[in-house]
Amino acid sequence: MKAVTFHGPGHVRVETVEDPRIQEPADAIVRVTTGAICGSDLHLYHGTIPGLLPGSVIGHEYVGVVEEVGAQVTAFRPGDRVVGAFHVACGKCGSCRRSLYNQCQHGGVLGYGVAFGNLQGTQAEYARIPYADYTLRKVPEGLSDEQALFSGDILTTAYGAVINSGLRPGESAAVIGCGPVGIMAVQSALSLGASRVYAIDLVKERTDLASQLGAVPVPSAEVNVMSKMNELTGGEGADVVIEAVGGSKTLQLAFQLVRGGGCVSAVGVTAEDTFSYPLMNSLTKDITFRIGLANIHRDIDATLSLVRGGRIDPTVVVSHRLPLDQAPEGYRLFDQRQANKVLLKL
Repeated sequence: MKAVTFHGPGHVRVETVEDPRIQEPADAIVRVTTGAICGSDLHLYHGTIPGLLPGSVIGHEYVGVVEEVGAQVTAFRPGDRVVGAFHVACGKCGSCRRSLYNQCQHGGVLGYGVAFGNLQGTQAEYARIPYADYTLRKVPEGLSDEQALFSGDILTTAYGAVINSGLRPGESAAVIGCGPVGIMAVQSALSLGASRVYAIDLVKERTDLASQLGAVPVPSAEVNVMSKMNELTGGEGADVVIEAVGGSKTLQLAFQLVRGGGCVSAVGVTAEDTFSYPLMNSLTKDITFRIGLANIHRDIDATLSLVRGGRIDPTVVVSHRLPLDQAPEGYRLFDQRQANKVLLKL
Protein backbone atom coordinates (compact mmCIF):
# COMPACT_ATOMS: atom_id res chain seq x y z
CA MET A 1 0.00 0.00 0.00
CA LYS A 2 0.98 3.66 -0.27
CA ALA A 3 1.71 5.52 2.96
CA VAL A 4 3.37 8.69 4.28
CA THR A 5 6.63 7.78 5.98
CA PHE A 6 9.09 9.73 8.14
CA HIS A 7 12.76 9.92 7.16
CA GLY A 8 14.17 12.67 9.35
CA PRO A 9 13.37 16.29 10.26
CA GLY A 10 11.60 18.01 7.39
CA HIS A 11 11.64 14.84 5.29
CA VAL A 12 8.50 12.82 4.71
CA ARG A 13 7.66 10.90 1.58
CA VAL A 14 4.98 8.68 0.10
CA GLU A 15 6.19 5.17 -0.59
CA THR A 16 4.99 1.60 -0.84
CA VAL A 17 5.02 -0.29 2.46
CA GLU A 18 3.66 -3.61 3.66
CA ASP A 19 -0.11 -3.79 4.13
CA PRO A 20 -1.21 -3.96 7.77
CA ARG A 21 -2.66 -7.21 9.06
CA ILE A 22 -4.67 -8.38 12.04
CA GLN A 23 -2.16 -8.96 14.86
CA GLU A 24 -4.48 -9.21 17.86
CA PRO A 25 -8.07 -10.48 18.05
CA ALA A 26 -9.32 -6.99 19.04
CA ASP A 27 -7.84 -5.36 15.88
CA ALA A 28 -9.60 -4.01 12.83
CA ILE A 29 -8.18 -3.11 9.45
CA VAL A 30 -9.61 0.15 8.08
CA ARG A 31 -9.37 1.32 4.48
CA VAL A 32 -8.72 5.02 4.94
CA THR A 33 -10.82 7.31 2.73
CA THR A 34 -9.88 10.69 4.24
CA GLY A 35 -6.95 11.61 6.45
CA ALA A 36 -5.45 14.87 7.63
CA ILE A 37 -2.27 16.54 8.77
CA CYS A 38 -2.53 17.60 12.42
CA GLY A 39 -0.65 20.39 14.16
CA SER A 40 0.93 17.80 16.45
CA ASP A 41 2.29 16.03 13.35
CA LEU A 42 4.57 19.03 12.93
CA HIS A 43 6.42 18.00 16.10
CA LEU A 44 7.25 14.76 14.29
CA TYR A 45 8.10 16.67 11.13
CA HIS A 46 10.54 18.82 13.10
CA GLY A 47 12.12 15.81 14.78
CA THR A 48 11.24 16.86 18.34
CA ILE A 49 9.41 13.65 19.31
CA PRO A 50 11.88 10.91 20.35
CA GLY A 51 11.54 7.34 19.15
CA LEU A 52 10.12 7.85 15.66
CA LEU A 53 12.09 5.45 13.51
CA PRO A 54 12.90 6.20 9.86
CA GLY A 55 10.34 4.54 7.61
CA SER A 56 7.54 4.75 10.18
CA VAL A 57 4.06 5.47 8.84
CA ILE A 58 2.77 8.68 10.40
CA GLY A 59 -0.59 10.39 10.86
CA HIS A 60 -3.49 9.85 13.23
CA GLU A 61 -6.60 11.63 11.85
CA TYR A 62 -8.71 9.31 9.72
CA VAL A 63 -12.10 8.24 8.43
CA GLY A 64 -12.56 5.04 6.50
CA VAL A 65 -14.32 1.75 5.91
CA VAL A 66 -13.78 -1.41 7.93
CA GLU A 67 -12.17 -4.08 5.76
CA GLU A 68 -11.45 -6.86 8.27
CA VAL A 69 -11.98 -7.48 11.97
CA GLY A 70 -10.38 -9.74 14.55
CA ALA A 71 -12.23 -12.52 16.34
CA GLN A 72 -12.97 -10.40 19.44
CA VAL A 73 -14.42 -7.40 17.59
CA THR A 74 -18.21 -7.30 18.05
CA ALA A 75 -19.22 -3.69 17.32
CA PHE A 76 -18.08 -3.51 13.68
CA ARG A 77 -18.30 -5.48 10.50
CA PRO A 78 -16.63 -5.10 7.09
CA GLY A 79 -18.28 -2.26 5.18
CA ASP A 80 -18.98 -0.05 8.21
CA ARG A 81 -17.96 3.60 7.79
CA VAL A 82 -15.94 4.63 10.83
CA VAL A 83 -14.01 7.45 12.41
CA GLY A 84 -11.40 6.66 15.02
CA ALA A 85 -9.68 8.29 17.95
CA PHE A 86 -6.05 9.25 17.45
CA HIS A 87 -5.12 7.31 20.57
CA VAL A 88 -6.13 3.72 21.25
CA ALA A 89 -7.50 2.42 24.53
CA CYS A 90 -8.35 -1.08 25.72
CA GLY A 91 -11.58 -0.08 27.49
CA LYS A 92 -10.97 -2.55 30.33
CA CYS A 93 -7.99 -1.48 32.45
CA GLY A 94 -8.30 0.54 35.65
CA SER A 95 -7.79 3.85 33.87
CA CYS A 96 -10.37 3.07 31.19
CA ARG A 97 -12.90 1.99 33.84
CA ARG A 98 -12.46 5.46 35.33
CA SER A 99 -13.11 6.97 31.86
CA LEU A 100 -9.46 8.04 31.73
CA TYR A 101 -8.97 6.54 28.31
CA ASN A 102 -6.04 8.83 27.60
CA GLN A 103 -4.23 7.10 30.48
CA CYS A 104 -4.95 3.56 29.28
CA GLN A 105 -2.34 1.14 30.59
CA HIS A 106 -2.23 -0.58 27.20
CA GLY A 107 -2.82 2.44 24.97
CA GLY A 108 -0.79 4.43 22.51
CA VAL A 109 -0.93 7.11 19.82
CA LEU A 110 -1.20 6.12 16.18
CA GLY A 111 1.82 7.09 14.10
CA TYR A 112 3.75 8.72 16.95
CA GLY A 113 6.71 6.45 17.47
CA VAL A 114 8.15 4.03 19.98
CA ALA A 115 7.50 6.24 23.01
CA PHE A 116 3.77 6.20 22.23
CA GLY A 117 3.22 2.51 21.62
CA ASN A 118 5.09 2.03 18.33
CA LEU A 119 1.85 1.99 16.31
CA GLN A 120 1.88 2.67 12.59
CA GLY A 121 -0.08 5.71 11.45
CA THR A 122 -3.12 6.43 9.31
CA GLN A 123 -1.78 8.62 6.50
CA ALA A 124 -1.99 5.49 4.41
CA GLU A 125 -4.35 3.48 2.28
CA TYR A 126 -4.95 1.03 5.14
CA ALA A 127 -4.43 1.11 8.90
CA ARG A 128 -4.49 -1.39 11.75
CA ILE A 129 -6.59 -0.09 14.64
CA PRO A 130 -6.06 -1.87 17.98
CA TYR A 131 -8.97 -2.24 20.42
CA ALA A 132 -11.36 -1.45 17.59
CA ASP A 133 -14.55 -1.81 19.67
CA TYR A 134 -13.42 1.08 21.87
CA THR A 135 -11.30 3.18 19.50
CA LEU A 136 -13.66 3.36 16.51
CA ARG A 137 -17.12 4.88 16.08
CA LYS A 138 -19.59 4.40 13.25
CA VAL A 139 -20.02 7.59 11.23
CA PRO A 140 -23.57 8.83 11.89
CA GLU A 141 -25.91 8.71 8.93
CA GLY A 142 -25.78 11.87 6.86
CA LEU A 143 -22.28 12.98 7.88
CA SER A 144 -19.55 13.30 5.27
CA ASP A 145 -15.99 12.14 5.81
CA GLU A 146 -14.92 15.72 6.41
CA GLN A 147 -17.63 16.38 8.97
CA ALA A 148 -16.83 13.20 10.91
CA LEU A 149 -13.03 13.32 10.67
CA PHE A 150 -12.45 16.00 13.27
CA SER A 151 -14.25 14.17 16.07
CA GLY A 152 -11.39 11.69 16.14
CA ASP A 153 -8.93 14.38 17.18
CA ILE A 154 -8.96 18.16 17.09
CA LEU A 155 -12.67 18.86 17.60
CA THR A 156 -12.91 16.48 20.53
CA THR A 157 -9.57 17.74 21.86
CA ALA A 158 -10.95 21.28 21.92
CA TYR A 159 -14.33 20.23 23.28
CA GLY A 160 -12.63 18.27 26.05
CA ALA A 161 -10.53 21.29 27.01
CA VAL A 162 -13.70 23.34 27.41
CA ILE A 163 -15.32 20.55 29.46
CA ASN A 164 -12.20 20.35 31.66
CA SER A 165 -12.34 24.11 32.25
CA GLY A 166 -15.67 23.72 34.04
CA LEU A 167 -17.29 26.39 31.86
CA ARG A 168 -20.88 26.99 32.92
CA PRO A 169 -23.64 28.43 30.73
CA GLY A 170 -23.50 32.22 30.80
CA GLU A 171 -19.77 32.40 31.56
CA SER A 172 -17.12 33.84 29.28
CA ALA A 173 -14.19 32.07 27.67
CA ALA A 174 -10.99 33.34 26.10
CA VAL A 175 -9.32 31.13 23.50
CA ILE A 176 -5.61 31.75 22.90
CA GLY A 177 -4.65 30.54 19.44
CA CYS A 178 -7.20 30.33 16.63
CA GLY A 179 -5.63 27.65 14.50
CA PRO A 180 -7.76 24.56 13.83
CA VAL A 181 -7.90 23.47 17.49
CA GLY A 182 -8.62 27.01 18.68
CA ILE A 183 -11.45 27.45 16.19
CA MET A 184 -12.91 24.18 17.43
CA ALA A 185 -12.61 25.49 21.01
CA VAL A 186 -14.47 28.66 20.03
CA GLN A 187 -17.32 26.62 18.57
CA SER A 188 -17.32 24.19 21.49
CA ALA A 189 -17.52 26.96 24.09
CA LEU A 190 -20.41 28.59 22.25
CA SER A 191 -22.23 25.27 21.90
CA LEU A 192 -21.84 24.69 25.65
CA GLY A 193 -23.47 28.01 26.52
CA ALA A 194 -20.66 30.57 26.79
CA SER A 195 -22.07 34.08 26.86
CA ARG A 196 -19.01 35.50 25.14
CA VAL A 197 -15.92 33.95 23.61
CA TYR A 198 -12.82 36.09 23.06
CA ALA A 199 -10.66 34.82 20.19
CA ILE A 200 -6.96 35.78 20.46
CA ASP A 201 -4.42 35.22 17.70
CA LEU A 202 -1.58 37.02 15.95
CA VAL A 203 -3.06 36.22 12.54
CA LYS A 204 -6.00 38.50 11.79
CA GLU A 205 -7.51 36.09 9.27
CA ARG A 206 -7.91 33.59 12.08
CA THR A 207 -9.64 36.01 14.43
CA ASP A 208 -11.83 37.13 11.53
CA LEU A 209 -12.96 33.51 11.07
CA ALA A 210 -13.63 33.23 14.81
CA SER A 211 -15.69 36.43 14.58
CA GLN A 212 -17.79 34.93 11.80
CA LEU A 213 -18.53 32.03 14.14
CA GLY A 214 -19.74 34.34 16.90
CA ALA A 215 -16.59 35.18 18.88
CA VAL A 216 -15.19 38.58 19.84
CA PRO A 217 -11.95 38.99 17.85
CA VAL A 218 -8.78 40.10 19.63
CA PRO A 219 -6.08 40.33 16.92
CA SER A 220 -2.95 40.40 19.06
CA ALA A 221 -0.71 41.84 16.32
CA GLU A 222 -2.87 44.96 16.30
CA VAL A 223 -3.91 45.48 19.92
CA ASN A 224 -2.43 45.04 23.38
CA VAL A 225 -4.14 41.87 24.53
CA MET A 226 -4.16 42.70 28.23
CA SER A 227 -5.53 46.21 27.67
CA LYS A 228 -8.16 44.98 25.23
CA MET A 229 -9.30 42.15 27.49
CA ASN A 230 -9.49 44.50 30.47
CA GLU A 231 -11.66 46.77 28.37
CA LEU A 232 -13.90 43.95 27.18
CA THR A 233 -14.31 42.32 30.61
CA GLY A 234 -14.44 45.43 32.77
CA GLY A 235 -11.07 44.55 34.24
CA GLU A 236 -12.28 41.22 35.60
CA GLY A 237 -10.82 38.77 33.09
CA ALA A 238 -12.36 35.76 31.42
CA ASP A 239 -14.07 33.07 33.48
CA VAL A 240 -12.05 30.40 31.70
CA VAL A 241 -9.08 30.53 29.33
CA ILE A 242 -8.38 27.81 26.78
CA GLU A 243 -4.72 27.71 25.72
CA ALA A 244 -4.64 26.12 22.27
CA VAL A 245 -1.10 26.88 21.10
CA GLY A 246 1.33 24.99 23.34
CA GLY A 247 4.30 26.70 24.97
CA SER A 248 5.34 28.83 27.90
CA LYS A 249 4.55 32.26 26.43
CA THR A 250 0.92 31.56 25.71
CA LEU A 251 0.51 29.78 29.05
CA GLN A 252 1.84 32.86 30.83
CA LEU A 253 -0.67 34.97 28.94
CA ALA A 254 -3.48 32.60 29.92
CA PHE A 255 -2.73 33.08 33.62
CA GLN A 256 -2.82 36.83 33.12
CA LEU A 257 -6.17 36.79 31.34
CA VAL A 258 -8.17 34.53 33.66
CA ARG A 259 -10.27 36.08 36.41
CA GLY A 260 -9.80 35.30 40.08
CA GLY A 261 -11.32 31.92 40.83
CA GLY A 262 -11.26 30.96 37.14
CA CYS A 263 -9.64 28.11 35.26
CA VAL A 264 -6.87 27.82 32.70
CA SER A 265 -7.30 24.73 30.52
CA ALA A 266 -4.27 23.99 28.36
CA VAL A 267 -4.64 21.77 25.33
CA GLY A 268 -1.90 22.94 22.96
CA VAL A 269 0.71 20.22 22.33
CA THR A 270 4.15 21.39 23.38
CA ALA A 271 7.71 20.19 22.95
CA GLU A 272 8.92 22.13 26.02
CA ASP A 273 9.82 20.16 29.14
CA THR A 274 9.11 22.89 31.67
CA PHE A 275 7.74 26.38 32.08
CA SER A 276 7.90 28.93 34.87
CA TYR A 277 4.68 28.40 36.83
CA PRO A 278 3.13 31.61 38.26
CA LEU A 279 2.81 30.15 41.72
CA MET A 280 2.06 33.32 43.71
CA ASN A 281 -0.38 34.62 41.10
CA SER A 282 -2.21 31.28 41.08
CA LEU A 283 -2.36 31.25 44.87
CA THR A 284 -3.65 34.76 45.31
CA LYS A 285 -6.12 34.52 42.42
CA ASP A 286 -7.28 31.00 43.34
CA ILE A 287 -6.70 29.73 39.79
CA THR A 288 -7.36 26.18 38.68
CA PHE A 289 -4.93 24.82 36.07
CA ARG A 290 -5.83 21.81 33.90
CA ILE A 291 -3.54 20.26 31.32
CA GLY A 292 -3.37 16.86 29.69
CA LEU A 293 -3.66 14.78 26.57
CA ALA A 294 -7.07 14.75 24.94
CA ASN A 295 -9.50 12.11 26.19
CA ILE A 296 -11.10 11.38 22.83
CA HIS A 297 -12.96 8.20 23.79
CA ARG A 298 -14.77 10.09 26.57
CA ASP A 299 -16.12 12.87 24.37
CA ILE A 300 -16.21 11.65 20.76
CA ASP A 301 -19.89 10.71 20.81
CA ALA A 302 -20.88 14.15 22.08
CA THR A 303 -18.96 15.95 19.35
CA LEU A 304 -20.36 13.71 16.61
CA SER A 305 -23.85 14.56 17.88
CA LEU A 306 -23.10 18.30 17.91
CA VAL A 307 -21.82 18.14 14.33
CA ARG A 308 -24.79 16.08 13.21
CA GLY A 309 -27.14 18.57 14.87
CA GLY A 310 -25.53 21.53 13.12
CA ARG A 311 -24.24 23.10 16.32
CA ILE A 312 -20.59 22.84 15.21
CA ASP A 313 -19.14 22.95 11.69
CA PRO A 314 -15.57 21.64 11.85
CA THR A 315 -15.01 21.92 8.10
CA VAL A 316 -14.59 25.71 8.31
CA VAL A 317 -10.88 25.20 9.05
CA VAL A 318 -10.10 23.24 5.87
CA SER A 319 -7.91 25.16 3.45
CA HIS A 320 -6.41 22.40 1.28
CA ARG A 321 -7.59 19.03 -0.03
CA LEU A 322 -4.76 17.01 -1.57
CA PRO A 323 -4.33 13.45 -2.81
CA LEU A 324 -2.15 11.23 -0.64
CA ASP A 325 0.69 11.45 -3.16
CA GLN A 326 0.97 15.17 -2.43
CA ALA A 327 1.31 14.75 1.35
CA PRO A 328 4.91 16.07 1.41
CA GLU A 329 3.67 19.30 -0.19
CA GLY A 330 0.87 19.41 2.37
CA TYR A 331 3.41 19.19 5.18
CA ARG A 332 5.49 21.95 3.60
CA LEU A 333 2.48 24.26 3.27
CA PHE A 334 1.29 23.53 6.80
CA ASP A 335 4.76 23.98 8.29
CA GLN A 336 5.20 27.35 6.54
CA ARG A 337 1.70 28.47 7.65
CA GLN A 338 0.51 28.66 4.08
CA ALA A 339 -2.28 26.20 4.94
CA ASN A 340 -4.73 26.16 7.82
CA LYS A 341 -5.83 22.51 7.64
CA VAL A 342 -4.75 19.98 5.03
CA LEU A 343 -6.91 16.97 4.21
CA LEU A 344 -5.54 13.94 2.39
CA LYS A 345 -8.03 12.29 0.07
CA LEU A 346 -7.62 8.63 -0.83
